Amino acid sequence: MRAVVIAKHGGPEVLQVEERPEPPVGPGEVRIAVKAAGISFADTLARTGLYPDSPKVPCVVGYEVAGEVESVGDGIQSVKLGDRVLAATRFNGQAELVTVRENMVYRLPEHLSFEEGAAFPVNYSTAQAGLVVMGGLKPGERVLIHAAAGGVGISATQIAKRIGAEVFGTASASKHDAIRAQGVDHAIDYRTQDFAEEVRRLTRGEGIDVAFDALGPSSFRKDYQLLRQGGRLIMYGASEVQTGEKRSVPAAVRTLAKSPFSSMPWWKGLGVMNENKGVFGLNMLSWWDAEGSLDRVIEPLIPALQDGGLKPVVAAAFAFDRAADAHRFIAERRNVGKVVLVP
Repeated sequence: MRAVVIAKHGGPEVLQVEERPEPPVGPGEVRIAVKAAGISFADTLARTGLYPDSPKVPCVVGYEVAGEVESVGDGIQSVKLGDRVLAATRFNGQAELVTVRENMVYRLPEHLSFEEGAAFPVNYSTAQAGLVVMGGLKPGERVLIHAAAGGVGISATQIAKRIGAEVFGTASASKHDAIRAQGVDHAIDYRTQDFAEEVRRLTRGEGIDVAFDALGPSSFRKDYQLLRQGGRLIMYGASEVQTGEKRSVPAAVRTLAKSPFSSMPWWKGLGVMNENKGVFGLNMLSWWDAEGSLDRVIEPLIPALQDGGLKPVVAAAFAFDRAADAHRFIAERRNVGKVVLVP
């Protein structure tokens, strides 16, 4: 089978399409003929060598796919050969075939394309875990979603609007129409505006209830200061560590140095209780390891996916042979929605 391989750490040019052995299918497992595979920010970090949980190079990454059931192992009852499915994959998703456990496979609604199916598992499970399980977002509350035009940002916006929250979203000005179409009430241009000052202006100094942020310590600290009584900050990434197509060692060092001071400084001790705020860290891979599946955050979303209440947005689909171009597309922040690979 063909697969997109990270041959070594570096820029997009290190991605190569290679022939690899077909993955075996054991009891309780499903092998999927991949029609589309999502690219997550973690995949780009793995390519540059900044993602500690990724396999050693050369490797195949990819956390999510959509396709058709090609083979099933003993004991499989929920799906059959030829079924259209989407699945969360523990790496190896960016290949023509991938094997996953049965509990990570979900039926793909007929009205969704394979590309849209591949845009669902990671983005929406991350948003659900952050906003609903950790953030406890409620109707009428205010939520600030950073990178609102990205795959996770759009997913978070859709979930927040279904809940009935007031949504503040950051994105470059050229993407404001797009994020408003998804449900953002207040679009903020992070390039020309200080998002914290703008949120204070829009809320007349009251602040927000939930901040959902994958940018890094520089914004975490501002988010924390914007939270009003009972507010919650969910940190689920640190994109500051990477600039453009390649890793930035100075940026990574600065990020690590700022991290202890970003949200709940150690020197405050018991004094932090007086602020009545909460800080959550979210890593979906750790979540997956601890629970053995993503059921707690994916299953509540399936009805809305089936009835069209949640609609994955695909920015672009690139052939496997153009994987490097797909990574450049993401690095240049040209995407509105998810970028996917197709065999």
